[in-house]
Amino acid sequence: MAKISDPHGLHDWSSKEYVRDWATRQDRYEDKRRPQFQMIADAIPFTRNAAIQILDMGAGYGALTQFLLEQFPNATALCQDGSEEMAKLGRQRMAKWKGRVDYVIADFSKPGWSRAIHGSFDAIVSTIAIHNVRVPGIIEAIYRELFQLLKPGGCFLNLDLVFVPLAKQLGWLRAAGFSEVKSYWQEAREGLFGGRKI
Repeated sequence: MAKISDPHGLHDWSSKEYVRDWATRQDRYEDKRRPQFQMIADAIPFTRNAAIQILDMGAGYGALTQFLLEQFPNATALCQDGSEEMAKLGRQRMAKWKGRVDYVIADFSKPGWSRAIHGSFDAIVSTIAIHNVRVPGIIEAIYRELFQLLKPGGCFLNLDLVFVPLAKQLGWLRAAGFSEVKSYWQEAREGLFGGRKI
């Protein structure tokens, strides 16, 4: 099994068949995810017609990206993922957004991953991705690198499974430089939290 963005070997992200089967299974949760995606869109501190630049971390095939491009019709997005096969699928699924969305392949569990990402962003978002790293020190380092990728006034919003206590992760965000750090929503093991670069 491949270790791409998955240090625990639970997924084979280098397999075209595995990626397509995984995405098909995820499609079944679309109704559940839309309210969560709406919470993210509503927490982005820009007007809907703003020409913002979005970075979607661990974007997969782009479910959140597509939602945000609909909500922010003048936005552009860069999708980061560690899997070439996932990026190929994402490009196919988001063909109608050509010119507004692109992919970059980078494994955020590895040091220096952010060097593959050029430019800075008004909003950095992530859904059910960063927890896969599982190593607290690496997650803390990811937050520091994300802060550097944000424009002043920008935000980071992370909808994720909360394996590391939320209070600890909010502390990591503050230590990385984020302001207005808070939890927007939490239910069972899932939570939406983030902060801004002021």
